[in-house]
Amino acid sequence: MQKLEEFYVAIWCVLMPVTGTLLLPSVQGTIPAYMMGFGSVLFVLARLRFGEMTPALRGYLGTALLAFAAWAFLFAASQLGLLASDRTDFQNISMIDPNDLKVVLRTSMFTQSMYLMACVLIALYFRYFFRPEWMRYVFYGGYLLAGYGIYEWLYFLVFHQPGDFLVNRAFGEEQHIGSWSQGIDFGPIALLRIKSTLGEPTFFAGVVLPYLFLAFDHRKVLLSGMLLFTALFSTSTACYITLASCLVVKSVWSGRVKLGYVVMLGLLALFLVGIAMVYPDTFDNMFGSKFSGDNVSGKMRLDQAVALHDLFASFTVPNWLFGVGFGYVYESVFAELLIDTGIIGLGLFLFVLFRPILLLPVRRESEGLKLGLLAIAILFSLTLSELFLPPTWMFLGLAYRQLTQGQIQLPFFPRRAVRTATFSATSA
Repeated sequence: MQKLEEFYVAIWCVLMPVTGTLLLPSVQGTIPAYMMGFGSVLFVLARLRFGEMTPALRGYLGTALLAFAAWAFLFAASQLGLLASDRTDFQNISMIDPNDLKVVLRTSMFTQSMYLMACVLIALYFRYFFRPEWMRYVFYGGYLLAGYGIYEWLYFLVFHQPGDFLVNRAFGEEQHIGSWSQGIDFGPIALLRIKSTLGEPTFFAGVVLPYLFLAFDHRKVLLSGMLLFTALFSTSTACYITLASCLVVKSVWSGRVKLGYVVMLGLLALFLVGIAMVYPDTFDNMFGSKFSGDNVSGKMRLDQAVALHDLFASFTVPNWLFGVGFGYVYESVFAELLIDTGIIGLGLFLFVLFRPILLLPVRRESEGLKLGLLAIAILFSLTLSELFLPPTWMFLGLAYRQLTQGQIQLPFFPRRAVRTATFSATSA
C-alpha cells in the first residue's frame, strides 16, 4: 500500500500545476489534480479499514467535518438572506455562468462547491499524510511548470506561433478554446506571455511565485532560475508587484538582507528598467495604461470597480454578513469571497490563509512556504480571480504541516518565539 500511495502522490505532485488540461474536455472540472484529490479519499478509507484511528486520521476527518459545516452554514444563510432581501438581480457584476438568470440556488453554486471540495481534499491530504521524502515530487511539478513554459516561449520565438499541445480548456468571457496564448511586442520582437500548463498568464502568476520561493528556500538553483525566467516573461504586472513586495517583506521579517533575494530583486529591477528604456511603449502598456484604464485590461478593472461599488450599495445586512451565495460572482478572490460568503466567510478564509503566513518560523523549509502563501494573498487582493488553483491548496496543506512542527516564531520579531506542541503529520 505504501509503494502504491507514493507512486500516486508522485504523479499527483507532477500534475498539480497542470490546470489548463481537462481529462474530459466537455467537463470543466476534470483537471487531473482535482480528480486525484477525490481519488486520495481511497487511501484515507484504506487507513480506516486496516489501521487504528491515528492522530492524523482524526485530524483529517475532524477538519473535513468543520469545513463542511462552515460551507453548509454559509450556504443556508446566504440563500435565506437573498429571499429576505427579495433581490432580483446582481447589478452589473461579473457572474459565473451569466446565462443562468436565477437569483437563489444558482447552478454555479454547486459546480464551484465541487471544485472547493476537491481543493479541500488536496489541502487535507498534504496536511496530514504528506511525507518529507516526497518533497522531491513537488519539485518535479515545478520543473514541469517551468520547463513547459520555456518550451512554449522558445517555440513562439522561433516559429511565431503557439506550440501548446497540452491545454484544452476554455478561458475568458469569449471562451477561448484551448490555449489562450497572448503575445507582447518588445519593439520589433513579438514574444509569448508565458502561461505554461495553466493556459492563461494571470493564473500562471498565482502558481509560479509559490514554486519559486519554495525552490529558492530549498536551494534548487536550476529550478529557481527557470521559474524566475518564466515569472519575468509572463509580463504580468501583478506578478512583478507581488514578487517585489514579497522580497521586501521578507527582508523586514527576517531582520536581515539575504544576498540571493537581493540578486532576485536586482534582476527584476534591471528587467523592468531595461524595458522602460529600450521599449517605453511596452512598459507603458504594462503599467501606465493599465493603471490609468487606457488599455483593455485597465478599463476592465475600472469597470469592475464601479460594478463592485454599485453591488455593495445594494447589499442588505444579511448580504454583508453571509454573502449572496458561494460561487456566484467572478472577481479578484478576496472581493469575490466578500460578495459570495460575506464578512463571515471572508474572515474565515483570511484566518486560514494568514495563520501560517504570520506564524511559520523564518527558517529554511518554512520560509519558502511562508513567502509563497504571502504571494498568493497579495495576488488574491490584486487581480487573481481563481481560488481553485490546486497548487494553492497543496502549499496551504504543506504550510500547516510545517506549522505543527517545532517552534513558531512571531513575525517581524525574529528573536522572539513561542512554543507549540509537536503534532505528527504522518499516518504512523
